[in-house]
Amino acid sequence: MYRCELCNVVQPPRTRCHKVVTETRPAEYPSRPKAQSRRVGRKGKALDDPGGAGYEIAKEVLACPKCAQEFLAKQAEAEAAGIYGQDAPASL
Repeated sequence: MYRCELCNVVQPPRTRCHKVVTETRPAEYPSRPKAQSRRVGRKGKALDDPGGAGYEIAKEVLACPKCAQEFLAKQAEAEAAGIYGQDAPASL
């Protein structure tokens, strides 16, 4: 049993919950020298992590299957309409 955070209704036992991403934020990760180690033959070799940029989850909620499906449909519709660009969060 859990409470759907979108419709605020307690779900019956054995109902699967879905994690839905409601907000994202841009993130930049710096490069890290000698962050990863790999074996080459018998010796270990230190490799650099190049870092990068992208988006990470800022907020996610537990939702019932019905609410999750509706939320994802609304989100896809909004993205198709051009409301959300790559710089905007994915919240409705």
